[in-house]
Amino acid sequence: MAVELKKFQAELKALDTAATSAYSEWKMVGDTQGNFKKLMDGGRLAIGDRVEKLKAGGAKGDKLADFSGDAEVKKALATVNDALANYKKLEARKAKALEDFKKVHKDLTGLATRMDAEVADRKKKLFEPKSLPEMIKLAKQVRDMVDKPGSDLKSQSIADIVKVKVKPGEFEAEFWAETEREVKKWASVRANAAVGELLEKFKPRLMKLRGDAASSLAKETLELCVKASASNQAGQGRLAKNQVDSAAAKAGELHTLVSAYNEAYDKNKKFLQENPDHDTIFKFVSTLTAKENQALKAVAATQAAIK
Repeated sequence: MAVELKKFQAELKALDTAATSAYSEWKMVGDTQGNFKKLMDGGRLAIGDRVEKLKAGGAKGDKLADFSGDAEVKKALATVNDALANYKKLEARKAKALEDFKKVHKDLTGLATRMDAEVADRKKKLFEPKSLPEMIKLAKQVRDMVDKPGSDLKSQSIADIVKVKVKPGEFEAEFWAETEREVKKWASVRANAAVGELLEKFKPRLMKLRGDAASSLAKETLELCVKASASNQAGQGRLAKNQVDSAAAKAGELHTLVSAYNEAYDKNKKFLQENPDHDTIFKFVSTLTAKENQALKAVAATQAAIK
């Protein structure tokens, strides 16, 4: 039993390394795609605004091609096409990372099945091996790796990730279709849509959800920094590095959440200041910013301490 346990432990260690590597790639690609999406969305809106001005000046047309000769539209399109080219390269990497996850998922599931069978067989013996409780514990750990989000590295479980559909080219088609719709919009329609989207972002229910998410991310970041410092003091440099990297990832998620609200507030400050709920909105944004600053400061200090 002890020999089998060591074999299972070695196999799990290799699969854990593979899962961590696949997730690092998956997360990095997803975050980078998000940045390119923001860049392209900005370009799409810039095109819509410019087309509206051209229409106001007498230009005719209802398709993007009708205005693509304009210098400002050309500039926006150049930015969009460059971002889209990079996004398409990332799609291939994301598809590869997904295949890596599917293999890890299959291998972990197979390992768990073999371990369960081994446990069941050993329980039938007249005398249970001393290592049986450890085997049962390890089998549960394998199942948890598949089905539960990782506490430090993953916000999704491996079982969740393998269900994701990666369809290269789908985003590009949707983006151009949305850009064509943007070209057809009148100024009033665009303004009303923007106001509606802004007010939706600052609805109490959504602010509560985002506030709770920010609090959790900040708390997890600080806890990981404390763990990293303790590991570093105990001479466990590699573990400390992994923990502070996880803290930085959590802080990055927090930054993305907070930046979206800061940007929305800054761009629409005058409008929001006239809103009856402005004090609540301002307090909410300020609290988010304070949590982000605290988390980023902790990560920076911890990284400096364990170098």
